[in-house]
Amino acid sequence: MDPQLPLAAPTASAYGAWLSVLVIGLLAVAVVGGALVAVRLVTRVVDRITDSKQRLSTYECGEAPVGSAWFRFNNRFTTVALTFLIFDVELALLWPILPRCLDWVGNGQALAAFIEITAFAGSLAIGLAWVAAGGGFIWDRKVSDD
Repeated sequence: MDPQLPLAAPTASAYGAWLSVLVIGLLAVAVVGGALVAVRLVTRVVDRITDSKQRLSTYECGEAPVGSAWFRFNNRFTTVALTFLIFDVELALLWPILPRCLDWVGNGQALAAFIEITAFAGSLAIGLAWVAAGGGFIWDRKVSDD
């Protein structure tokens, strides 16, 4: 870049793109906020629903609580949820690069596209192998105090 050339100011179309994002965001907030206000009006003002002690109890469905709420929770639920999240994010991040990779394949750069996708998926596969090697997917193992 020539140091004597001044930097060009952003064009009106660049501001228009960000303005459209702002308008859509404000519209989304208005729609969600309007829906919340409408539900509040219908449930509290029109129907006159009151918050009774029984309605605000933990087990509103009528099921009596059994035992204490303070017990040791099985951490494998968290492991399974995080594993699902890893692969869900992997798919969400791979989907947008598909058109770029198809362009690379069309330009004769298929090896570069393959290496890039394999490196990304491989890094997540290493994490999956690490969890599996540590016994993270063995559901009925005993938890011992170390």
